[in-house]
Amino acid sequence: MSSKHSNYKKLTSFNERRLLANFLELPMGEDISKQREPISMKDLIEKTWANWGMGEEKTPEQSISENWHKIVGKKLNMKCAPERLQPSNGMLYVKTSGGPVKQELSFQKKSILAKIKQLEGCSEVKDLKFT
Repeated sequence: MSSKHSNYKKLTSFNERRLLANFLELPMGEDISKQREPISMKDLIEKTWANWGMGEEKTPEQSISENWHKIVGKKLNMKCAPERLQPSNGMLYVKTSGGPVKQELSFQKKSILAKIKQLEGCSEVKDLKFT
């Protein structure tokens, strides 16, 4: 290749190659970006877990959310949900569907709080506020 062509940019994007092939009325040929070896499923899962932070220590919010149906029971599970945890004072805010659910949760507050404190990493939860 001569020196005056050494700075010539390779046509690597699909759109550039398609445009040139259409202009010259030539077939496009193989897509060189697809000539890599496939990644194994094991490597793909490990890479995804690493990107998502899976397999790492659970946050209190994750533990509470994952176990919410066990904490409040089947009857209330679909009528309320943990909203946020305020670490500064240990207050867990629970969103409810209405007044009767708030009242029922208030009756069970001590029991709910005890179940939450038994979860891994949730000892910092000190109180519940139903909204």
